[in-house]
Amino acid sequence: MKRRVVSFAWGRGLGHVSRLVAVHTELRALGWDSLLLTERHQRLIEDYGFPQTIVPTDADSLVGEPLHGTGPAVDHGFVRTLVAGALRADDVVLHDVTVQRELYHQATRLDCRQFLIHRFQRNRPDPAAWVARHTPAIGKVYLLGEEGRAESAHGVHLVGVPHVVRHLLGHRSPWPAETPAMKIAVVAGGGGHADAPGFLTAALHGIREYAHHHAPDGVDVLVLTGPHFDGAVGIPPGIPGPVRVTPYLGPTYDIYRHATAAITHAGYNTVQELARSRVPTVAVPGIRDFDDQRVHLRAAATRINVAVTDADGQAIARALTDVVRSLPPTVRGAGGAASPEADGAARLARDLTRSTPNSSHVEDLHAFHSE
Repeated sequence: MKRRVVSFAWGRGLGHVSRLVAVHTELRALGWDSLLLTERHQRLIEDYGFPQTIVPTDADSLVGEPLHGTGPAVDHGFVRTLVAGALRADDVVLHDVTVQRELYHQATRLDCRQFLIHRFQRNRPDPAAWVARHTPAIGKVYLLGEEGRAESAHGVHLVGVPHVVRHLLGHRSPWPAETPAMKIAVVAGGGGHADAPGFLTAALHGIREYAHHHAPDGVDVLVLTGPHFDGAVGIPPGIPGPVRVTPYLGPTYDIYRHATAAITHAGYNTVQELARSRVPTVAVPGIRDFDDQRVHLRAAATRINVAVTDADGQAIARALTDVVRSLPPTVRGAGGAASPEADGAARLARDLTRSTPNSSHVEDLHAFHSE
């Protein structure tokens, strides 16, 4: 029987889901099976062909940010039964930033190997100390964007890996092939956060202001609200061109690569995708309790052409003017030259297989020779 990695992917955004899809795809290439537990059906997981089992989420996690799902009304006995039925004693559990308590406790009872992916969070400046205190069964933490770091603290192994970015399944454009209009993508991530409606409204007002002064051929605007968006998008009158609003486009579309410019909420995964495409970007960082979007943007400053601003139409128009003006005229109609993709998912997957007893000899050799 193949070894299997189990993860809990939750989210009003798509960050956890996208990152875990990236890592599980690399594990699948190494011959491992996967199971993703979710608190709601995730279309992205389905599109990549991974099985998912829906379990009600807790109101918080053992480490990291809160899990804003079904909250304190959860029947924890029922959740424990679901997790116990899904988890096997020979499974490996990979947590992403958050640690869902029923999964952690059941994995601990079964003595499953457990790992954690960590990205910067304001409330967790010392992840080793946090893990040692709250989830001591987790023996190794992968630090995103800290390539080369390797140390042990508080009995926890810390391993730095490059950033993780999900590979697309295609490179289709969502825009007509020959449109002379400026192609602008407005992306709210998963769309489930409370500030998404305000961000989308401000972005569209900013585009209208910008287009009246700088887009003689008009604009063609694609608004991706995110699959978990439950608000309304108010399209202001006077935008010179079509505005298409959709909750989701699958991974066969390469949205940023085909855009002239993008306006985004700038979550961790979005920043990595922007670095891949090099599209000029206006970033309106979301307001999060524990995460810090501006930190991710500063860390990626040398890899992306980005202007950071607030959710205000006039400010967005000025920022859009600046980032588009900074492009050479020869590439002003597209996203520019692509950057090499970060390979953190592959590096993490290879290390995880080597760190797990009973991995097959073939897997170990594959991982070793892939370095």
